[in-house]
Amino acid sequence: MAISLTERRQIENEMIFRRINEKVGADLDTLDAMHIEDGNRHLVRDDDIELHFQCECSDENCNARIPIKLSIYKQIHINRDSFIVKLKHQVKSIEDVVLSEANYSVVKKKHSTPEPNDILKVTTIDNSMH
Repeated sequence: MAISLTERRQIENEMIFRRINEKVGADLDTLDAMHIEDGNRHLVRDDDIELHFQCECSDENCNARIPIKLSIYKQIHINRDSFIVKLKHQVKSIEDVVLSEANYSVVKKKHSTPEPNDILKVTTIDNSMH
């Protein structure tokens, strides 16, 4: 089943937000490696550190943050169709909520698209979102 242009753009935006969040983890890994190389192992972070990740919803104007432990964030994203969003930020036409916690939901995509570039897309806001 083909997806609409709006739905594709929504999925691509979520992928861009996830990529931004994953860069935070990669940057922390690089910093940890530098601390080890410099003999400052005591400065290496713990995976249970709580970080405030960008909501990975499809709204290009969303700037909500989700406090979540890095280890949990990494576990959620083992499945590449999963995204973390603030409660009620899911879009029913493109995803299903598979887990709800106090501060966020984990959604799973109904469709996939190729990795987009880094430019957020304008999407049509409708009543099924937020």
